[in-house]
Amino acid sequence: MINIPYDCPRGREDCRSLSIIKSDSGETFFCCGENNGGPAPISGDEYTLCFKGDHRDDVSYHDKRDLVHNAAVIVQALAVIQRDYNEDSDWSAWSDL
Repeated sequence: MINIPYDCPRGREDCRSLSIIKSDSGETFFCCGENNGGPAPISGDEYTLCFKGDHRDDVSYHDKRDLVHNAAVIVQALAVIQRDYNEDSDWSAWSDL
């Protein structure tokens, strides 16, 4: 579920959520927010990425370049593994090797 109320799922007040996808229960989520005095270890890291799942709970701090590079690497990886929407096909990027 894409959720646009910009409330921090962790209840933090030092980071404003810019984009969030979370489960209906709110127990798992992926969020990108803008720091406003938060605990980023490097002053140029204006953004926080949070991921909380059943087996992982991560918080990381980034500048704009970091966010762009993360997005570019993920999109490129998806382009490499994308085959088609036939569920029976092998989605492995290296299946032809």
